[in-house]
Amino acid sequence: MIEIKYTKEQIKELKNNPNVKNTTSKHIIFTKDFKLEAVKLVKEYISAKEIFKQFWFPKYIINSDIPSNALARWKKLNKKWLIEDKKWRPKKEKILDFSKMSLKE
Repeated sequence: MIEIKYTKEQIKELKNNPNVKNTTSKHIIFTKDFKLEAVKLVKEYISAKEIFKQFWFPKYIINSDIPSNALARWKKLNKKWLIEDKKWRPKKEKILDFSKMSLKE
């Protein structure tokens, strides 16, 4: 695997993109909203590179392996994110049937 190092100018450019949460010389952290939207677009048969173009990423990102690798990871995580978003639902209350219980219970 080739290790990419971003210059200060590239880091500044990436930080100005609203779809980037944070970036360092070695890593780019994308926003969760962008990840979810990208996964939806992939399901509509739009290529990874085309998605990154639509969200204003520079050519050095689009022409790298980042779009395809990132979307492959995000597709796997998508199910987990959907479950986490449903955590707000109230839990079902257990109804106790006292007629089936013994005196000790």
